[in-house]
Amino acid sequence: MIRIVIDSGIDQNDFMKETYDYDFLPLSIIIDGQDYLDQVDISLEEIHAHMEKGLLPKTAQVSPKTIIEAFNKARDLGEDIIYLTIYSQFSGTFQVAQAVAKEYGEKFPDMNIAVIDSKGGSGGGALLALQAMEMVKRDEDFDTIVEQTKWNAEHIQYHFTLNNLEWLVKGGRLPKAAGTAGDMLNIKPYLSVNETGIYLKKLVRGQERIYKRMIKEMTEGVGSFTDQLITISHVNDYGAALKLEAMVKAALPEATVQIFDIGAVLAAHLGIGGVGVFYFDQKPEHYVYIDE
Repeated sequence: MIRIVIDSGIDQNDFMKETYDYDFLPLSIIIDGQDYLDQVDISLEEIHAHMEKGLLPKTAQVSPKTIIEAFNKARDLGEDIIYLTIYSQFSGTFQVAQAVAKEYGEKFPDMNIAVIDSKGGSGGGALLALQAMEMVKRDEDFDTIVEQTKWNAEHIQYHFTLNNLEWLVKGGRLPKAAGTAGDMLNIKPYLSVNETGIYLKKLVRGQERIYKRMIKEMTEGVGSFTDQLITISHVNDYGAALKLEAMVKAALPEATVQIFDIGAVLAAHLGIGGVGVFYFDQKPEHYVYIDE
């Protein structure tokens, strides 16, 4: 049997939690100098409450001890492990997990362990996790799931925006003066993910325009793969997620949509009101259609 493991960089929703058997490894959230394990010591709602007060949470990677405990649990159950991590550009978790897996594998060579960089996370990471867990349910072999998941990570597209520029300023991605002027002019950032991490594609005036641009690029980006599952993730702005869901369904009637809360780690980077759309730019060879 194969166990899928994810961490705080991969978004979850009720459907995922109720449908699949997987493990979650928490990153640490640091608020006012106090460390909390994500979803263990502090809830997403509590983190949002701190952020609404203007506090900028910091994050720390998954500890080696936590990773080893997950590996031990799987070994005791006779399971192999595929661990999907937050993007290596956002956290050192991938590198730590790789080192732990190498040492652990040398000690227990009969156990298959793969650590896969999600190359993003959030709703894109959710797409990775859902496909990997469905392949496990279909009894695909270990190597097939690993290779397909690595391919999938290279073919997920990320489009997201923020309600305002405040958190880009807080995170040092935008000068304060530019942020203030941009908010006065109702300028919205259009963000994506590449080999360097989150980057600013452009600034667009008005929320409606940026949503339309996101949907336009998504419609072009899916190519002929129009009946896929598309994920939408948001930071404490369910209304924005519902609006984007309606726009996705109008543009791609054959597609299905799932909505997720953006996990605490990426929420700390994006800020309250962040919302994004995630999809495959090609159909994977072992794609599984998911019935909700």
